[in-house]
Amino acid sequence: MKRLRIGDREIGEGRPCFIVAEIGVNHNGDPALAAKMIEVAAICQVDAIKFQRRHIDSILTQHAQAVPYVNERSFGANYGAHRLALELPDEAWSRLKARAESLGLVFFATPYDLLSAAFLADLGVPCVKVASCDLTNPPLLEAVARMGMPVVLSTGMSTEEEIDRAVRTIWRSTQDLVLLNCCSVYPAANSELNLRYGPKLGKRYSVLHGHSGHERGIATSVAAVVLGASVIERHFSLDRAMKGPDHSASLEPEGLRRLVRDIRNVEAALVVHPKTILPAERAVRDRLAKSLVTTRAIVAGEVLERSALCAKGPGTGLAPYLIGDLLGRRVRRAIPPDVLLTEDMLEASHA
Repeated sequence: MKRLRIGDREIGEGRPCFIVAEIGVNHNGDPALAAKMIEVAAICQVDAIKFQRRHIDSILTQHAQAVPYVNERSFGANYGAHRLALELPDEAWSRLKARAESLGLVFFATPYDLLSAAFLADLGVPCVKVASCDLTNPPLLEAVARMGMPVVLSTGMSTEEEIDRAVRTIWRSTQDLVLLNCCSVYPAANSELNLRYGPKLGKRYSVLHGHSGHERGIATSVAAVVLGASVIERHFSLDRAMKGPDHSASLEPEGLRRLVRDIRNVEAALVVHPKTILPAERAVRDRLAKSLVTTRAIVAGEVLERSALCAKGPGTGLAPYLIGDLLGRRVRRAIPPDVLLTEDMLEASHA
């Protein structure tokens, strides 16, 4: 049975789905907003919150940073300034981690470069997430795999060959790996999600699998749990209309609350137990099921024949499927019509 621990949560087969509210950069670089989002996520009863961290000079060339980036969601005149504005101050991270943990949440993040990975290691996060865009980045994969904690890897915008290579790279240092099926479109159409590929990931690599969703609504994430997802990650925003790159592909608090509620309800319904009559079903069965009932008066000593019996409610007498065993037995005493047949009305042996 495949299981691993992330913080104080055991995840995997037979355990509750690990539900992650991906704050990402939806805090818009504001530590106060980030703290508020943590508090709201805790109210929604998720298991974890996740942030993103980038060292801009490590991930973008000077030319890429200088590209003009002026639109309704931009925080800077060029792309570098925009990305930099979305980063949290270094000193805010430990406070946010402490706040999350005080509310019972697992706190972790996605590093997009080696400096950010080292920062998170020093911070003491219990696991690390690698974004789809870095699945083809062996130096980062090697670095996070050596951090001595579980690695969660998204597999959007990649091929099976690239996933194979990434998994082999991580496995050289750790076997604690979760692969998330993902479509890197914001927001993604349902037809692009390829939900059934999640279980194939788990089977192909014998690892836990999950779903990182950027789609609208929650139904598909719940469906992923039915298909065996151990981790569900969804972007989270206090307001999808806010300025910023990921708000429009995020769940708002009510959506996040409903996601957790529906996943937990489905998990309860998926529990397997031997098929039997539940205590709560007994009264319903007694009221609605059928029993063997006499169709006419039967005299003492008469041998039971099929025409003397029918099936009617309530279901507190002998079940109709027993009729084959009862035919040919004599009755002990006279039985009026329209009466439930009981075992004590019959002789023990056949005539």
